[in-house]
Amino acid sequence: MTTVEVPVDERWLANTGLSRAEAQHEFRLILAAKLFELRRLTLGQAAEMAGLPVWTFMEALSQLGVSVINLTDEQLAHDLRQAC
Repeated sequence: MTTVEVPVDERWLANTGLSRAEAQHEFRLILAAKLFELRRLTLGQAAEMAGLPVWTFMEALSQLGVSVINLTDEQLAHDLRQAC
């Protein structure tokens, strides 16, 4: 596993009221959600990156305003054709 470091000003961290561990968890969640939204990770991969079970990650996506259904228009049209 590769670790990526993100420098964070201690003053900003203090203003958020988050501990270092809480900030790390939140950053991982937000990054995983964005990469899922951009279709760079699957739902399972993004949940794993966030360190959450898939169902919990899906709930977190909803809270972040990210749709759990992450299909292109073409994929959605194909699925709908297959369902009929």
